[in-house]
Amino acid sequence: MASLVFFQDFKEQLGKGIHDLSGDTIKCFLTNTGPTAATGDELADITQIAYTNISGGAAPTITKQYTESGGTGTFAADALVVTATGAVPTFQYYGLYNDTSTGDKLICYWDHGSAVNLATGETFTITFGADATMGTVFTIA
Repeated sequence: MASLVFFQDFKEQLGKGIHDLSGDTIKCFLTNTGPTAATGDELADITQIAYTNISGGAAPTITKQYTESGGTGTFAADALVVTATGAVPTFQYYGLYNDTSTGDKLICYWDHGSAVNLATGETFTITFGADATMGTVFTIA
């Protein structure tokens, strides 16, 4: 699995209470342009692919949960399956953003390591962590 990269502003925003990882709507973006962790702040900073041929349309919402145990917070999410209803533009990066926040604040992203091309009917599964069901995306200790 690709390594998670946090957008630097996410850590500041978390401390300022901009993100409610338990209650806010978290969505996924797809892009073929490498995000910049140091300067990425809002979804407008990402050059997203056209989502017209993806089942469910733009920016799928992830099923997630945030829990705490022994002083460690865990943000987990179910695997996300992207299904092509037609040819999907090439993408290599995928990431998460907070759709509830003003400006759709960026959280993190992954580099798949190679281009992903989907033809009609093909799928691409994004598994967060080691498990398809509520896999750990990240922890805060």
